[in-house]
Amino acid sequence: MNKERLYDIIKNIKETLGILDKALVKLYEVEDEDIKILIKSSIKQSFLEYFILIESFTSLCLKELKQYKISDDMEKSIKKLYENHIINEDIYGFLNVYRRYRNRIAHVYKQPSAEEIIEFIKDNKNNIDEVVNIMIKMYKNLKK
Repeated sequence: MNKERLYDIIKNIKETLGILDKALVKLYEVEDEDIKILIKSSIKQSFLEYFILIESFTSLCLKELKQYKISDDMEKSIKKLYENHIINEDIYGFLNVYRRYRNRIAHVYKQPSAEEIIEFIKDNKNNIDEVVNIMIKMYKNLKK
């Protein structure tokens, strides 16, 4: 596995989650409605970036397993991660729900509200962090 690429994914996902955490805190501190609109937009963008980085991680893993197919969508790719015991059943379910949110945001149909996304983030904070922990564990187990 490309250790440098995995390192970059981890670094970027931590940065994205840091921005997301700050935006969530600031949203409740700020009273100006225009600023709140910008913060909500930032939350959606960070939410989307997190999944884009998950897509990069998924393709990296599947290439290592010699199971990568450019024609596979994320639904199939996530299932392969589960079948190969890279993620557990809880993370598999979480990523499938996240994937649907990502599609709604990225393709601009049935846009979820910022409040819906914030609720999902709060309800799934442990899963969000667990995915990063899986990456970190994998990175630490790679040979130099």
